[in-house]
Amino acid sequence: MARTPDLERRQELLDRIVVYLADEGLAQATLRPMAAALDVSINRLVHHFGSKEELLATAMRRAIETQIAVQAEWLEKNPRLTMVEIYRKWWRWINDSPANLAAIRLNYEAAALDPKVTGLAGDVRADQIGVWRHAAEMRLEHDGLSHDQAVMEASLAKATFTGLVMDLFATGDRRRLNKVFSEFANRLAAVVDAAHR
Repeated sequence: MARTPDLERRQELLDRIVVYLADEGLAQATLRPMAAALDVSINRLVHHFGSKEELLATAMRRAIETQIAVQAEWLEKNPRLTMVEIYRKWWRWINDSPANLAAIRLNYEAAALDPKVTGLAGDVRADQIGVWRHAAEMRLEHDGLSHDQAVMEASLAKATFTGLVMDLFATGDRRRLNKVFSEFANRLAAVVDAAHR
């Protein structure tokens, strides 16, 4: 079923909002500068998304949907990808372009900022990390880990990956971090290999 023109315009605008937020950040996000940067009226933003808080929550959900689609495309091409291979693909993807890095930074900013600043509800903030941790749990179980082990390793892996990405934001030291990431991936691969013995 085709989307109505109004829904298509809303989706196009939403994607532009996500890019704007990735570039400008959430901390100072207000409707007037956003509308000016996107060359739309504040009324149009309100018409499509309601309040600033609703707009930000919708944008953060869209940001995750977009990233899930990236991973889904990888898995469609190669359904046998292990969680380690997926982490390696994410690391390359994040380092491929400033726009990709900014998109991931937006997730972490949404998770870390005080909700009094962003107005984001707890579930929206938690999803910025939780969606990926749950996906890793399922993939690690698929890779042969027990449920309890997959839960533990997914949490450790996500925390490590998040720390590496935060370090990348702060330092830009790709040379060092590429080595550290490789060690992280090798250690996770060893855990998965051990589960098969």
